Amino acid sequence: MRSKVITSLTLTLFLFSTTHAQFANSATAKAGGVCPKEKATTLIKGVNYKCSKSGNKLTWQKNRNRMVMPDMPAEPAASAKPSASSTPTATPSQSESTGKTGAALTTPEYLPKPPDGGSDEYRCFLLDPKFTEDTFLASVTITPGNLKVSHHGILYRLAATSVAATQKLDQESQTPGWPCFGDIGLPGTSAFAGASASSWITFWAPGGNLKAYPNGTGMKFSVGDQFILQSHFMVMSGHSDPADKTNLVTTKIEYSKAAAAVNELKTMLIAAPIEVACGPKESGPLCSRAAALSDLTKRTSEKAALQELGLLSICGKDPRNPVAFPISECTQKITSNRKIYGSTPHMHQLGTKINIWLTNGSTKVKTNLSDRSPWNFDNQTTDWLPTPIDAKIGDTISISCTYDVNLRSLLPMYKDLSPNYIVWGEGTRDEMCLGIINYTE
Repeated sequence: MRSKVITSLTLTLFLFSTTHAQFANSATAKAGGVCPKEKATTLIKGVNYKCSKSGNKLTWQKNRNRMVMPDMPAEPAASAKPSASSTPTATPSQSESTGKTGAALTTPEYLPKPPDGGSDEYRCFLLDPKFTEDTFLASVTITPGNLKVSHHGILYRLAATSVAATQKLDQESQTPGWPCFGDIGLPGTSAFAGASASSWITFWAPGGNLKAYPNGTGMKFSVGDQFILQSHFMVMSGHSDPADKTNLVTTKIEYSKAAAAVNELKTMLIAAPIEVACGPKESGPLCSRAAALSDLTKRTSEKAALQELGLLSICGKDPRNPVAFPISECTQKITSNRKIYGSTPHMHQLGTKINIWLTNGSTKVKTNLSDRSPWNFDNQTTDWLPTPIDAKIGDTISISCTYDVNLRSLLPMYKDLSPNYIVWGEGTRDEMCLGIINYTE
């Protein structure tokens, strides 16, 4: 049961995003007020303002479609939108300076359509890199073409033996891709079955779309293996009109191959259950845990509630008597000797702090892998270690996440939403406490 639940968590990342910006050059900004420079932005009491031209004047305008948090970095330059294609295409190239072969794949154009009562959609796309020999990837970059609706993506390795069944699933859909809330949507998968952690290649989230793997390592693909890109789209309430073509999205995958033989880089996941009650100043029907779980299932998938129950069991909590607390923690044993190269922490918008550490089973000495305090949703980069750490059987990896429901009062995305009891979930109003560990054996 334990291994099956862990398998489920490999398919549930969650991560959603928009890009945020903050400038401190106008602390007195207000809607309609004069601003100094077109496209400049500023954050005042949790509201994001953008300097836009109105007639012959530059004035501050509320940016209502953004989710903003205090202390966010400036927005990076926008990427060019990849050209649409009915089928993914690969364009090989050769970089003489690095000696690495690169290529790009682009998903078909897609218009997100969240289920009734929800704002989130998970959609999977099959991408064929046409590998004719065993290949190690040295780097991968995922670039979403429309940050208005694109919030995260996970790139999986699909074994050649599963390609035919996946192609059939893809062809049966009337629109590009197929639905995949909670997993990669293949026949027979459930909350406790699907791709293993080792099938994770990379993911993108704010600040973390590029993964250049450490020297001497790479993600391995065998002949005929393909990619599955699981994309999380979030359409703000009132903006899901099928005729609104501004929500169309494509995503570009760029990768380079290792120039020589390298060690296979693998992925280990550690996650903690989340049981966070509404704050003392909050009230509403979804502050009941049972009602919140029912709402989560309606908005995402029938598997959602099972994932929290599984995590409680894995992490030594009583699934029959969960205790609400703003700090989520879990410890997992290392089952084989391995060399740890880095870790990537992940939470959603209500997180304030996350720590990941390794504890020596014999000496009890702790080694920090990631320390994000305060948590910055727009900086979801990997913490690569200067020197890899040797972990032995019996050592443990732990994760701790801290949440603050008071942040809901600062985020525009919560303005029209009833407060909810928070558990592990895939939607924009849910939370995650996840560490992605990269290692070699």
